[in-house]
Amino acid sequence: MPSLLVRRALLGSLALQACSARTPHLAIQLSKLKHPATTTARDFPELKVHPKTQVVVGEETWDASSLILPQSSAPVQPWKHPVEAFLLSFSNGYPLGMIHLDRSVFAANYPRVRQDLIYRALRYEESWREQGTESSKSRSMVRGSSRKAFPQKGRGRARVGTLRATQFVGGYAAHGPRPHNKAIDIPRQMYHFAVRSAISAKFAQDQVVIVDSLTSSDYLHSNSVKKDLIEKLTNLKLEGKKLYLVYGSEEPSPILVRLADQFTKKREPNLERPLFVTQAREISVTPIMEAEVLVLDKEAVEVLESMYHFN
Repeated sequence: MPSLLVRRALLGSLALQACSARTPHLAIQLSKLKHPATTTARDFPELKVHPKTQVVVGEETWDASSLILPQSSAPVQPWKHPVEAFLLSFSNGYPLGMIHLDRSVFAANYPRVRQDLIYRALRYEESWREQGTESSKSRSMVRGSSRKAFPQKGRGRARVGTLRATQFVGGYAAHGPRPHNKAIDIPRQMYHFAVRSAISAKFAQDQVVIVDSLTSSDYLHSNSVKKDLIEKLTNLKLEGKKLYLVYGSEEPSPILVRLADQFTKKREPNLERPLFVTQAREISVTPIMEAEVLVLDKEAVEVLESMYHFN
């Protein structure tokens, strides 16, 4: 029996799935296929796969001892391993160390981004801002006479009951809008998963910056507050970007909120872009997706992990 080699490209999905008894018909390629021959894994006990797994053997082969198969057929759970990020100083932008992040919150997009949930969360939050006060007049509200305009018969034309009907100018609107509540609702767990997907999408695109603190800095109590904040954003290389600042402190920061309102909403020559400020417990999907960079402080990370941790 010639020695065998399994292409290393197949070590991922095929070899992992072949260990399961439910997939007995997967094929493993063991040669360069110069003169291939198909058999089953029953003839190669050293492969340690299902006996009915198809094996393709050729002349130019290598040693199968180099094949490293998983010892267990348990599914891989990458969300149980933590991820790390730099913890930066909000004062000067220098790194202070590494911070461990919960993968279920900051890397929840496995195996793909849940765009469907993000879209439903955006529509859900958009319904909050819709007033639902639009209205059109009904037939009883339209100005005009209620008498019968023309006789019922004898004209050779369609019957007309009132001049306030929809086909006449000045008539009422058929099936027009009425004041109503436009708010929609989605399941709470679905919305939480949408928040995880939005944060994870930003983290995967390197658009999440974690700082030590946003509310305990001295710049909030200085005379030139806006100038100092622009300087700190420049140190973090965030100047001229649309930011979403999230602080974790339970005490509100009205100074930071009023400071964010001073930034213009349009791109100006002085590189000002709008800033959004919120507490971590009030975070929402819309500003996460609209902002270019999500800025969190250390307390906000702890709050988000306690709220959106997923086992």
